[in-house]
Amino acid sequence: MNLPHLEMRQTSAKIGIQTTRAKLEQHQAPATLSIEQPQGKLSIETVAARLEIDSTQALIESGRIPALESVQRYADYGRQMGQQATSQASAEGDQMMRIEQGGNAVARVAKSRDTPPAEVTTLGFVPRSLERVKINYTPAEVQLNYTAERPRIEVQVNRPELTVTEGTVDIYLREQNQLDMWPVGGMFDGEG
Repeated sequence: MNLPHLEMRQTSAKIGIQTTRAKLEQHQAPATLSIEQPQGKLSIETVAARLEIDSTQALIESGRIPALESVQRYADYGRQMGQQATSQASAEGDQMMRIEQGGNAVARVAKSRDTPPAEVTTLGFVPRSLERVKINYTPAEVQLNYTAERPRIEVQVNRPELTVTEGTVDIYLREQNQLDMWPVGGMFDGEG
């Protein structure tokens, strides 16, 4: 007698996974930068140059005398001429007092007054040299003072903007598990 036996076939369940990746988007605006540079402070102090020319000696040699000195010279000259005239008048008076002694005193006095002194003329350059003109030059003085100003820098950092799109994971049953059984050979259910 053949005994029936069962054959079995089993299939495993199969699952499916479908994913969408997460997305990360990043956007960052550049930093805001502000730079301000104030002007430096510059001060300039100048003492002017000085040129002194003393041509007094050259003017004197050319016959031009400064007013104050001219007055002084004429005063001295007048005093000297006055003294000479006084002494000459005194000498002539002495000669005239002795007229009785002879010697023709009147003619001598008249002749001394009649002949002018001879003029002396000389040739030359006026002024005789450049050393007669005194030049003194003091150069200008310039003082520069500069104060630098520091730049003012302001930085505003902009935070990054992140946009996240979440990913998904879908798990599903792609194929159902199965167990199939069937009899093979012999009698089944009393049929033979």
